Amino acid sequence: MPSLKDIRRRIGSVKNTQKITRAMKLVAAAKFARASASVVASRPYGEAFDAMVGHLVAAAGEDVSSPLLVENPEARALVVVLSTDRGFCGGLNTNLFKQTVQFINKKKAAGVTVEVLPWGRRARQFGAKNGFTLQGGREKVLEKPNYEQAKELAGELVKHFAGSGYDRVYLGFVEFKSAMSQAPKFIQVLPVGNLKQATAGAELADANILVEPGIKQILDGVLKREVASLVFRSMLEGAASEHGARMTAMDSATNNANEVLRRMKIQYNRARQAAITKELIEITSGAQAI
Repeated sequence: MPSLKDIRRRIGSVKNTQKITRAMKLVAAAKFARASASVVASRPYGEAFDAMVGHLVAAAGEDVSSPLLVENPEARALVVVLSTDRGFCGGLNTNLFKQTVQFINKKKAAGVTVEVLPWGRRARQFGAKNGFTLQGGREKVLEKPNYEQAKELAGELVKHFAGSGYDRVYLGFVEFKSAMSQAPKFIQVLPVGNLKQATAGAELADANILVEPGIKQILDGVLKREVASLVFRSMLEGAASEHGARMTAMDSATNNANEVLRRMKIQYNRARQAAITKELIEITSGAQAI
């Protein structure tokens, strides 16, 4: 049985750990409130922008084409994996990486050559550990999501798509549902032909779109903004998911520390009572000997 001194030392260690997890929970809760509000506020604007770009592409018809709309047979694909830089967020990254492996294996089974672009330190470590072909990478993408950074990252994806011979560019991230629920999701970022498919059956009779100076002149710019919008929304979703998962994980860790402390205090009291009983027995035995 451990000595009273050892048990006291362990109790102090658990209390210090509990202080850290409680502080991390409070910090994550404050960040989560802002991140979740940003996600909720961005969704209506994102959906409206998708619809506007879809109608513009549909109105352009077959007369206007863009390199970002060309859909070639899929032989080579780039999969972007958006993860966190730090841990302590439960199974958030693990679930994303499991889905990534399944997604990549499915593509490889179809004869597609897949390369990975990691955004986030954990994604970089995951890619290197699994032996994937990596194309550069970024860190601190989810630290402070902003649209300017999203435009820069979207520009990199457009360059990869246009200059590296990729037929598809996919983005894997964690979609925010609630503080307790997050789900991995993969979307096709390039080509942006899915917008045309989405609006193929839409009623556009009342959508007499007047574009100045013309659809041909602005289409590429609008499509690049659509890619930036998708990247920005995925960053907001990932940041909210990270803070929500970390808040939940640290709350569980704090509660577990309470349970460990309860059991260790019981163990300490039993050891103390045993020590007192032993001393009483020694005193009584000495008195009887006299």
